Amino acid sequence: MAWDYIKRNILKQKKTDPVWYLERQVNFGNEGKLDAELLKQYLPKLNITENKRAFLELLLWDKPF
Repeated sequence: MAWDYIKRNILKQKKTDPVWYLERQVNFGNEGKLDAELLKQYLPKLNITENKRAFLELLLWDKPF
């Protein structure tokens, strides 16, 4: 896993800034599944590549490319 933070600090940051946490999960991977509801809520705010955004939209809403 490519986290560059201490796990205790990640959990605190996750609660206060879900956008940051989702960006980290999408860009660097995670230990489990992405939270679909949080992803739907914050996808427009995420700083990710357009290819990743299009793929996630396809998975979440079945939108074509």
